[in-house]
Parts: sequence; structure tokens; C-alpha cells
Amino acid sequence: MRRAKVRLHLEWMRQVSLRSASRQQNLTYWADQNKLPSASGVYVFGRRYGNSFEALYVGKANDIRGLLKGQFKNRPLMMHVKKAKKGKRVVLTGCFVARPGQKLGRCLPLIERALIRYFLSEGHDLVNVAGTRLRRHEITSSGKQLKRLIPKLMFLDKSKAGKTQ
Repeated sequence: MRRAKVRLHLEWMRQVSLRSASRQQNLTYWADQNKLPSASGVYVFGRRYGNSFEALYVGKANDIRGLLKGQFKNRPLMMHVKKAKKGKRVVLTGCFVARPGQKLGRCLPLIERALIRYFLSEGHDLVNVAGTRLRRHEITSSGKQLKRLIPKLMFLDKSKAGKTQ
């Protein structure tokens, strides 16, 4: 018996620019809260340069706007964003659009993990909670027969407990 594909959907909002914060606010960056959605979904801190984008951090939230207020106080994360290569600092937000029967608590972690794996496979400089670099295994392949079937380079991330995901 074949299982049906699970289709998860995100509606991506316009990117929001990060602004340098004043010392009085005790923050490194801030963003216009009115431009951030009060919805469930995922967010990606990153940098834009020309037409390119590099993800620096991927997270999930039941209330993106509320959670990002706290993330701007996360000093290790904001320092990683600041120390990244040159480019415009932005946050991208994707609101989860649930289909009948889809539960937020099960779907958001899947979306977050898929985005992390995608950005890692593309070589982005991601960090996880508390600014610690994600641990990952790099798997390379070679051989004439496999070139069209198997990618030359793949990544597999490890959880905090050391289990491979």
C-alpha cells in the first residue's frame, strides 16, 4: 500500500531589513515589528548580496513576531549575523498554511529541519541555538556510474544528543 505524500505549504512574506540598534537598546540589530507577521511559521536570518542569499540561522515559531523580539536579544546569534560576510542583513518569514488534518506541532519542526538541511547542503554558514555551529557529517561520492544518480556531496546533521537525523 502506498502512502500519500504530505504536502506542507509556506507563504513567504517580504524580507525585512535588520537595522543596527542603538547602544541604549542593548541590542545589535532590530527590525520594524509591524513588518513581521503574528503567525505561525519559520524565519531565516540571513544576508543579501546582489541576487544571492546566505542563510545564517533558521528557526520556527508559533508567533513569529513575538519570538523574534526575543531573538534580537540573543547575543551569540546576533553576533554571528554581524560577523558574517558583507551584505545586507535581513530576516525572511514564512507563514505556515495548514491543510485539513495538519497539526502545527508536527509540521513546523519538519519544515524547519528541511530548510536547515537544504541550506547546509548549499554550504550556508548556519548556527543553531546559542550560536553553536551545527555539527554535520559530509558524505562524498565518486565513480562514473553514479554521477547522474547520486549527488557528489551530501550533508547529514546531528542532533544535540549525538543522534544522526
